[in-house]
Amino acid sequence: EFRTMASSSASAPTDRHERHSNRTIDIIVHGATGYTGKRVVRHLASKHPHLNIAICGRSSTKLSVVATEIGWDETKCQSSIFVVADVVEGASELVSVFANAKVVIACAGPYRQCGLPILKSAIEARCDYLDLCGEPQFFDDALLAFDREARNAGVLAIHAAAFDCVPAELGSALAENELLKKYESEDEKVECAGLEVIHTMRNVSSANATTFHAAVDGFYAAASGELAEVRKMVKTNYPEFIETSPPTRPKEWPKVPETPGAIMPGYNEELGLRTMKFVGADASAIRSSWRYLRSRVPDHTRKGKHIPEPRLSVLFGMDGKDSSTALKVMAYGATFSTLARWQWGCNLLHSNPEAFSGGVFTSKGPTQEELESGGFTTYVTAYGAKHSEDSSQVVRVKVTGPEPGYVATPSLIVALALTILDAGKGGNEVSLAFNSGTTLPGALFGDCDRVFDNMRKEGVSFDVVDNFETDSSPV
Repeated sequence: EFRTMASSSASAPTDRHERHSNRTIDIIVHGATGYTGKRVVRHLASKHPHLNIAICGRSSTKLSVVATEIGWDETKCQSSIFVVADVVEGASELVSVFANAKVVIACAGPYRQCGLPILKSAIEARCDYLDLCGEPQFFDDALLAFDREARNAGVLAIHAAAFDCVPAELGSALAENELLKKYESEDEKVECAGLEVIHTMRNVSSANATTFHAAVDGFYAAASGELAEVRKMVKTNYPEFIETSPPTRPKEWPKVPETPGAIMPGYNEELGLRTMKFVGADASAIRSSWRYLRSRVPDHTRKGKHIPEPRLSVLFGMDGKDSSTALKVMAYGATFSTLARWQWGCNLLHSNPEAFSGGVFTSKGPTQEELESGGFTTYVTAYGAKHSEDSSQVVRVKVTGPEPGYVATPSLIVALALTILDAGKGGNEVSLAFNSGTTLPGALFGDCDRVFDNMRKEGVSFDVVDNFETDSSPV
């Protein structure tokens, strides 16, 4: 039988350095027996054996299997495996478990069903929190429910710390910062007029069905008006978002980047790719990060309240010579978006994700060969406000990494967790935009040099490049 720990979270300090120095568990992974959770645990165990890691979940049997796979002995199992069968009924127990941890990585989904109770326990335990959730409604649900509590407790709660939406968020922030650094002078102020993000994948043909189910629920929330209602509540409860709304985008700014329509794909000449709107949460996350920065850091040099928002386009790139792939994506996308507008359609989609995704989303997920050979490249372009006059006023960032869903994602969330641990060591070496509250990666880490160093060490590189020339097709 595995133990739990008793602790008085009410007396825990709000200062991160003081709090972390009094806790013995560096990172606890909740949902450690799930498809992605297991991979996060394996990544931590193999790459960071010096960290004190713990795992938590509903089943002692499944947790023991995970512990055996990473080579834990009986003593380690007794001290580092925690069983909480019900995160609602066992909330006080979960708080007790989290109270000796510096950071919790929450991998148990679906987040719309069980995410908030886990976040609540983390905040009560004053334990910094990261999750993998790429559902825009959950961002706002968490903001409404626990942002002020998190700020009062000195706790960070970071969503979308996965392929949804780290490459796009941090890549965009890096491109904007480099644009300002490269072209701004004493005589001239430079502003970012446009941002283009293009995701490409290679040797990736399948994913776990859990991702599909989350996408169905998220699309229905948007189509049914549920998301709109939540956002009205956000405006009511957070008047500072209205007070720090950005000024209107100047008419003279160049209309870049171009965005393909909802049906017909576009074409990127530089990369030779057909492009379609990316259906993930990236665009929503980037805009939310801008909102967080304006309201919490009104004089921010990149995203202060007096700076107009750039035009944003987040796309998925496909082989420009392969028309059949584009047609298939369009057909399945149209079917999905039509059915997901109604509850009966959602039930139909949930019943057979493999059929409604052309075999992409399966209960088994990708094969080991796909995990080993797959990879992604995200191309980010930032355009200056004078790009139409000076075509050189542009910065390009190339983000590269392994298979995105289940190999890169553990690397991404661990890199963010390590950056929080670094910030908890004291000193001024790690600069975060703010110290507490619910947030997204772009807002918190976008100006932090350490996070990009940690990303590279974990296997995901963010590189500023002169051009996107490639020896072969990016996909």
